[in-house]
Amino acid sequence: MGIGALCLLAILFATGQPLVLPRGGIYWTALVYLSVIGSIIGFTTYLMLVGRIGSAKAGYATVRFPIVALTLSTLFEGYEWTALSILGVILAGLGNVVMFRRR
Repeated sequence: MGIGALCLLAILFATGQPLVLPRGGIYWTALVYLSVIGSIIGFTTYLMLVGRIGSAKAGYATVRFPIVALTLSTLFEGYEWTALSILGVILAGLGNVVMFRRR
């Protein structure tokens, strides 16, 4: 995130665009929420999960995140499934089956 912020500042400087900070309270509340809950607490919780169940099983959870996101987007945002998104879900599922099958 820091590198991304520095790149953005470099682009602003190179193009001569002014840096304008939003004044709305909703923006700053959302920024703090995403910074603290979404990044710090989320990453710490994931590291605790890795420590508790191991990296292979925790990796399984991260493969499931996009599937959960697509499902929630379908329910709440009207996401329309395409053949490519269905193929992605199938491949994610097959990858998990291959990873967890007994050898």
